[in-house]
Amino acid sequence: MDEKKQIALVFIITLLIGAAAVFTLGVIPKDAVGFDGDLVVDSYEVVWHEDGTLSEKYVYNVKSSEEFRMLYRVWAAPLFSADQDNLPEKPHVALTDIKISEGLTGYIKTNDGRVFLFGNQNSGIKSYVADKAYDNEAGIINTGYFKPGIYTVEYEYKISPPVEYDNEAVHLNLMFASSHIPYKSVKITLVSDSINEVFMHPPGYEIVKEAGKTVITGSSPEDERIEAEFLMDPGVINSIYGVKRQVDDVTGKTLSANSGYTFWISVAETLASVGKIMVILVPFFLVLLYLLVGREKSFTVPEYLSTIPNRKLTPWEVNLVFKGDAFESDENGFYATLLDLHRKKRISIKEKENEKGVLIKLIDQNGDNSYEQEVLNFIAVNSGEDNVLDTGYFEEVAKSASHSGADEKIATALRDRLNDLTSKTNESFSGSYAVNGKGYLIPFFFVAIFYLIAALGLFFFAPDAGGVIFVSVLLAVLMIIQISVAAVFPSTLFGHWKDDYYMEKLQWNSFRNFLSDLSQIKKYAPEDINMWGEWLVYGTALGVGDNVRKAMEELHVDLKDSGYYVPHYMWYMGFHTISTFTPPSQGGAGGGFGAGGGFGGGGAGGR
Repeated sequence: MDEKKQIALVFIITLLIGAAAVFTLGVIPKDAVGFDGDLVVDSYEVVWHEDGTLSEKYVYNVKSSEEFRMLYRVWAAPLFSADQDNLPEKPHVALTDIKISEGLTGYIKTNDGRVFLFGNQNSGIKSYVADKAYDNEAGIINTGYFKPGIYTVEYEYKISPPVEYDNEAVHLNLMFASSHIPYKSVKITLVSDSINEVFMHPPGYEIVKEAGKTVITGSSPEDERIEAEFLMDPGVINSIYGVKRQVDDVTGKTLSANSGYTFWISVAETLASVGKIMVILVPFFLVLLYLLVGREKSFTVPEYLSTIPNRKLTPWEVNLVFKGDAFESDENGFYATLLDLHRKKRISIKEKENEKGVLIKLIDQNGDNSYEQEVLNFIAVNSGEDNVLDTGYFEEVAKSASHSGADEKIATALRDRLNDLTSKTNESFSGSYAVNGKGYLIPFFFVAIFYLIAALGLFFFAPDAGGVIFVSVLLAVLMIIQISVAAVFPSTLFGHWKDDYYMEKLQWNSFRNFLSDLSQIKKYAPEDINMWGEWLVYGTALGVGDNVRKAMEELHVDLKDSGYYVPHYMWYMGFHTISTFTPPSQGGAGGGFGAGGGFGGGGAGGR
């Protein structure tokens, strides 16, 4: 594939990734995410009055059978029964009643661990609640499991929240949930005509002021805070119920806390918007990078080339620089080197009668270059006393390693050494032909990683923006994937070939095209033995050696007396077996200003 097709493919893939992400995030409604599960709350309604009366209505939707015995609502604030004597003077919640369907039992487990039942007073149920329920929990129980269906529960309380006031305003901060199952629909009604301003945590709820009340509606995915903070007229201080505390500048503290909260929420939303733009721009920046540093000069080269472009290069050097990535070699370079060493009479490759591997006899241990020397050393180390390497040995070691720790170590060492030979690189040699452009992608990775760190860091400053932050994290991961896609392509795509070596690269491509096409090879006479031998060696280096071998078989080209080794079966399987060897397995309180400072918390769940 030429470089223009490569950059076009990079652009298309990365643009599809970015466009798909932005489109998906744009069309999926917020309410469609985070509201699944075997237990959800279809509807949550809560009504608060100035006198401390609070009513909650939960509509639980149980979707699985024999999983839930208790559907509950736990409080982060101290919970008591209104029937208890000596309720504390500190902020607390007192349950006055539970309204449930016939046949069910309501319960409460108080802050001090006491259990009260509503309906069935069975002692066994009471013991079960005492054992299973959290402190500060109210709910309904069915020891025989709740069947899939809808269950409605209403709780009535007298709550005594912290109340801050001065001569200008009264402040309350009520947290209705903090850790809970998904609430598909939320409706909060604050019954008072003295409310001046409401701050919802997180934002996004619809707030409507009606006659004598404020109605807040929205939804809440799993474990998202539901908190209403509001300022009231100072005159309401005498009629409002709660634990009152006079503080300075109530309005200023409230506005300051929510200003910082809103700021970080805005930062999170802005970061997500920037991320959407970035995943769309990445493909265009990659194309720009290619145009600036990767575009090659134009050369005219025939589609098919039957002559070897440069015989001065060894088969391994051709494999390293011209087969695929100019800075990476593969196993074909190793196999081509073995064939070339046989031609040079440094080794002798002989087929085995059982057609399982080959015998390689070491004749001369001196190579012409460093890579040949490493290959010869590998053969020498693994040869027997007769200087013959039987590749069947690799298969035997790999097989026996399953029950022998010693053989496992041998097999692992052989695998590592062979894989080193089959993936050998030479930055200096490759660098004399081309510039590795993957280094130009590093700044892109840094930008994506910095963006990811920024998104993750926002969790500490804007925990209520978890959904938006998750979008940013997802976009950061997608950016990293986009850049990784570009990095998979050859190093020269965003680098370049030095001098006129790009023309030689095209020539080697044409030579490979020729060897890949049997109809082209068959045009040449089988009598030119040396030519066919060179095609076999360099074709193996380019990954098309099997195609040359097939053509030789069809044309009855005989190289047995030419000094070349021509395989008649998968002679390299012994090497392949050890190179892919895998070792066997061995065996609340509250009352604060701003988000999170509210009184209440907790939320609905099931067990």
